[in-house]
Amino acid sequence: MKPYQRQPKQYLAKQDGNALKLNNKDKAVPISTSEVKLTIVSFAYFFFVICSYYMLKPVRDSLALEFGSKNINILNILSMFCLVGVNALYSIIVGKYKRDIFIPYITKFFIGCLVIFWLIFSYAIPINSSQSSLSITEIVCYGGYYLWVNVFSLVAVCMFWSFMNDVFTVEQSKRLYTYIGYGGLIGGAVGSAITKFTVKIVGTDNILLIAIALLYPSIWCMKYIHTRYHPEGIKQDDITPTKPAHPASPYDGFISVSKNLILILMAFEMFFYTCSTTFFSQQMNHLVETEIQQGAFASVSDARTSFIANVYGWVNIMSLVSQFVITQLVMLLKNPIFGLLLLNIIQIVGTGILLSLPSLGLASISLAVVSWTFILRRSLDYSTARILRESIYIPLDRQAKYQGKGFIDTVVFRFGDGLSSIMLFGGMTYFGYGTWIDYSILIVMAMQFYVIIRAAKLYARLVNEAKQATVAPTAAV
Repeated sequence: MKPYQRQPKQYLAKQDGNALKLNNKDKAVPISTSEVKLTIVSFAYFFFVICSYYMLKPVRDSLALEFGSKNINILNILSMFCLVGVNALYSIIVGKYKRDIFIPYITKFFIGCLVIFWLIFSYAIPINSSQSSLSITEIVCYGGYYLWVNVFSLVAVCMFWSFMNDVFTVEQSKRLYTYIGYGGLIGGAVGSAITKFTVKIVGTDNILLIAIALLYPSIWCMKYIHTRYHPEGIKQDDITPTKPAHPASPYDGFISVSKNLILILMAFEMFFYTCSTTFFSQQMNHLVETEIQQGAFASVSDARTSFIANVYGWVNIMSLVSQFVITQLVMLLKNPIFGLLLLNIIQIVGTGILLSLPSLGLASISLAVVSWTFILRRSLDYSTARILRESIYIPLDRQAKYQGKGFIDTVVFRFGDGLSSIMLFGGMTYFGYGTWIDYSILIVMAMQFYVIIRAAKLYARLVNEAKQATVAPTAAV
């Protein structure tokens, strides 16, 4: 097999231990004996990545509010341009190196960056929001941290799921991804809880040290899985090539997406999702900035960090509920991709309620409505929607799994974030904060609704074609 060729269709559904094939009419064993350790380690891998991220995220959001909620849009625009360069570099690295090389080294690079940020925030410019204005040094460091966390959140999670999609088959994903997903959900809940209950004791800066200690074990998990598993019937050299089929290019991610209709649709789905999320986050940032006071905390930054950590903690608690109930039910559907429409429904309902509050004389509960809409939508996105999106990549080739997916999860994600931030910055400048944001969200939701339906229908056709072409698997090499 050539390094970047699509894997033969006979590997789309195959037996592994006691598990049955996807197209077998009998009930499949949830987890076979040979899959138990791999599932547990994959669970732990996801736990460590997300737990560390959910400690870094509240710090990022709290420091960003030092710029003012309106100016966060400028940071998102900068993130968009930053991620274009990062994805180009990522495409080259993935094209040149095996997964057991680039994943650990990129993770170690992130850890090194965290050490530098901790030194800066602890000694060079201690985090303190008592000043009326930020110095140039604080602007650069706070802004740099915001951009860095955006890069980390997308690249680290993207690498994890690309690796999982490279390891497991379509049939295995339907059985195992729900369990693996719990690792991220529990990790997020634990990370948010640690941040919420320790920020008063250790301060915002020292949260970074705890995140470092939690991130490093993810490297051990990745290496364990890599050295003990490769798809049946496919040589290890084929799935981790030493020589690429063509010279690595910074445009490989874009090329991979542009040649595949299902990836094009997923790119649009991601774009509309991030646009609506950015619009809605503006509303939440505005309310947090104006309503959250210092109280018993040492600073307003600590108070905001605690509130945001509490919101994300609820996101992960609700994600566990969603994973246990909604994900299980959606995966039973003949075409589970339609489950992505639930995100739209939650957002439309939440935005509708927010629009009606002033006329009902309930404007005082706007922060609660925005927070819970945010919690419900994000919890579903982090559980059910994530599983559904990742399932689409499994039968695709290596370039689509790593570079195509990387392009969508980084460049497209931040492009939607950046473009909507430009619209917000312009709109806030000329119209101010108002209901035009809510109506913009509803328009975006309508377009995403259409894209999801198209993607679901195409996915169903691809799966049916794969089933028809499936032949008996060969013995593992």
